[in-house]
Amino acid sequence: MFYASPKQMKAAEGYSDSHGVSYKELMENAGAAAAEFICRFSLAHDLSDGVLILCGKGNNGGDGFALARNLSEAGLNVFAVLTSGDPATELSAYEYCELSSFGNVTVMSLNDNIDGVFKLFSSCALIVDAVYGTGFHGELPPELKACFLFAARCKKAILALDVPSGGNCLTGEAAEGTLKCDFTVTFGCEKIGMLSEPLKSLCGEIITADIGFTDDCFSSVSYIGERLEEEYVRELFPARAEDSYKNRFGHLLNIAGSRRMSGAAAMSTLSALRSGVGLCTLASTEEVINRISASLPEATLFPLSADKSGSVSAENIAPIIELCRRMSAVSIGCGLSVADETKAVVKAVIEEVNCPIILDADGINCILDCIDIIRSTKNKLIITPHLGELKRLYSAAFGENASADRFTMATEIAREYNAIVAAKGTPTFIAGDGRLFVCKAGNPGLSRGGSGDVLTGIIAAFAAQGLAPINAAAAGVYVHGRAADLTAERLSIMGMLPSDVINELPFVFKEWNR
Repeated sequence: MFYASPKQMKAAEGYSDSHGVSYKELMENAGAAAAEFICRFSLAHDLSDGVLILCGKGNNGGDGFALARNLSEAGLNVFAVLTSGDPATELSAYEYCELSSFGNVTVMSLNDNIDGVFKLFSSCALIVDAVYGTGFHGELPPELKACFLFAARCKKAILALDVPSGGNCLTGEAAEGTLKCDFTVTFGCEKIGMLSEPLKSLCGEIITADIGFTDDCFSSVSYIGERLEEEYVRELFPARAEDSYKNRFGHLLNIAGSRRMSGAAAMSTLSALRSGVGLCTLASTEEVINRISASLPEATLFPLSADKSGSVSAENIAPIIELCRRMSAVSIGCGLSVADETKAVVKAVIEEVNCPIILDADGINCILDCIDIIRSTKNKLIITPHLGELKRLYSAAFGENASADRFTMATEIAREYNAIVAAKGTPTFIAGDGRLFVCKAGNPGLSRGGSGDVLTGIIAAFAAQGLAPINAAAAGVYVHGRAADLTAERLSIMGMLPSDVINELPFVFKEWNR
């Protein structure tokens, strides 16, 4: 299943038009697909009072006109309302002209007959929103807001074509007055914005209609969203051979912790151990190690000297880099703190280490003043920012006043710096190497300090075991989310803790017989 931004949909449509299914055919197919849904709907609902279709002047309105024609051919009474004047695109004008030969389609203008249109809201059986398409952003015109408000008050079933008008298909935002729909028939694939609130709820039940796009139409577009499926993740982990031994499953170095945040070091290390890594070494200050070592009997420990604040000192750079030479992956940042000393350590690791690096939390914050250092990595860098960290990274990369949606920030950072970005949120986006995975696993119980540390340990363990960095990040996000869902079932969303999610990790792998 794919998810596309408005710009990506335009690219997919262009590819389709030049490879066999024209723009006109796509519109015809969209009208037919929506009509098919309405005809199925009519089997359980009386539509004898007619279907009212609100048609804009762009191509979404053209979809509405094509729908009107198909419904007319099916014997239904149809009212097509021009909400913004005459059609303004070639395709919508063509579909509008085609209606002239259909006697049971009544065409009205909202501006010329507002009273008549409002009466139809009360008497019709179904309202269809075909005003604006996927490219909408901004505010609804006052006359449309009033129209939509009255339509909502009539308590009729409402269907949107492609997206509820007023919804932003990139950010998930919605303009004031956007209709709350019972159904949305979206064409080709769901749009990125439909994954986020409030647009997600305004769509109602989403039906994805095949209108002629091939997989090539979407795969030809870089960073098109792909739903991360359990089957894909499971197949990344073949059953272990009977003669397996620890060195086959990697050695992870986790550089984490400080005086105030020893728990982050403990959770990231334990989650890595629970995720199948052969060996895990925690590198932290002696104070942190003395505090948490009893809870980590399976880990090896590498004590580091501390600065006056209790954070890792820059004096440790040489021994850390030497230790990294024996590692298959390195994670750095969980509970590390942000200081001149830790900044120096993080920068040295990024510049000198020749294996995958997982950068989280304070590791991210330590490079905000030198973002271009990411270009110096000798292997792949996996970054795991929450929304605040993602915004800071994006501003550091593209300017102080830079602002964008989560999809754009993740994909642009991945593209610009050749990195893997796991942008945590609902859903989580994993971008890199031209791909974008969309992971819906997880729940609000993860909204607690420490959840990111657990995720970092899982991703780092998978990278250490040899998964390609994009797959390590994607699999880590999925397994973390699945473990959180199992935890919520057992303990509740309110009561679960990140440490409970760690304890649930074995049961995720048990589901797969791993």
